[in-house]
Amino acid sequence: MQQMLIDTEGKPFPQIMKEFVLQPLGMNNSSYEQPLTAAQLPQAATGYVPDGTMTKGKYHTYPEMAAAGLWTTAEDLAKFAIDVQNSVQGKSTLVISKAMTEKMLTPFVSDFEGLGLFINKKKDDIYFGHGGWDEGFSSEMTAHKDKGYGVVVLTNSNHPEFISEVINSVARAYNWANYMPVYEKLAMDTTKFKELRGRYHNFSDGSLYVTSKGNRLFMKYLRAKAPYELFRVTDSTYINLTDTRHVQFKVNPADGKLNLVILETNKPAEFIRPQESADIRVPYEYLLAGDFNKAIKGYQALLKADPTDNAINEDNLNQQGYNLLGDGKLALGRDLFKVNTLLYPKSANVYDSYAEACMKNGDKELAIANYKKSLAINPDNKNAKKKLDEIGK
Repeated sequence: MQQMLIDTEGKPFPQIMKEFVLQPLGMNNSSYEQPLTAAQLPQAATGYVPDGTMTKGKYHTYPEMAAAGLWTTAEDLAKFAIDVQNSVQGKSTLVISKAMTEKMLTPFVSDFEGLGLFINKKKDDIYFGHGGWDEGFSSEMTAHKDKGYGVVVLTNSNHPEFISEVINSVARAYNWANYMPVYEKLAMDTTKFKELRGRYHNFSDGSLYVTSKGNRLFMKYLRAKAPYELFRVTDSTYINLTDTRHVQFKVNPADGKLNLVILETNKPAEFIRPQESADIRVPYEYLLAGDFNKAIKGYQALLKADPTDNAINEDNLNQQGYNLLGDGKLALGRDLFKVNTLLYPKSANVYDSYAEACMKNGDKELAIANYKKSLAINPDNKNAKKKLDEIGK
């Protein structure tokens, strides 16, 4: 999308965003400039990683301007949220029309994804928002579609649980409609921990891990950066501070296996996350362990078993790769892009992305080879041509 805008307008991406979005909304302390100009540098915050150390170089300069290039303030980002609220009510056309805003706030890809925004339905109330994550920086914007309130939280650290707690506290303090249910926290029954601990299936390329420490219980998704603490609110129901869905541990009457059940609103309990052997490995875990051969065999088996499986969807793998690059996991991101080239050898895009990851990992020759492969499949790939010209210089 970034490149499409550049090609259409014939202007640099930061200039396009300034003219069409930032200036009309009065977001005067915001910019997509990467790197920042000399005048902007003194205003930039310094990022800090979870262990408290400073991000190397204070902050990263990301080439993916649309995905990771916005420098802003809480006040400026709130202006964007307010304009969305006004636009959907027909009170503003500063950036987009009411009809387009309604599309942004209508489920599109899934029940919680609109066009460019995430949608959070709380009974009859609809909230929209978006989070941000670069190394050393985390953020979240959330606002009610119709009732005019919302909040923006920007932090120069990677502590999403803190952000969620701030938003939840604001919602409670200002009585946001149906946003934050209130529970009485019960004492944990530690006698159950031994039975609950372990690994649980989570679709074909994922897993969930339940662990405990003292009288505290934790749940961690395979790709999550940190575990979520579970709090008991009934004899058999747990919640965490970042997700309103309830978690239960129940035996599937069909086969007698213990399942981790995530209860979805207005849906019956699904026994799709059974407890499984600790020895099981999904393809992504082999990548994490540095065993590329076993990883690619696993992904190829998934593709053969079900070509429609989202775990081996080309776009999904590509996005995961860019997320890893954005988190500084350069080698892991490169390996995932390589998987995509082997699964989809006729796609120009996968070679282009793999080449970019190779450059980030310092492998110039491999980057050149893959940009050339991308061009051989799609001679109109302007990005590959541009990158090869830059490398040639």
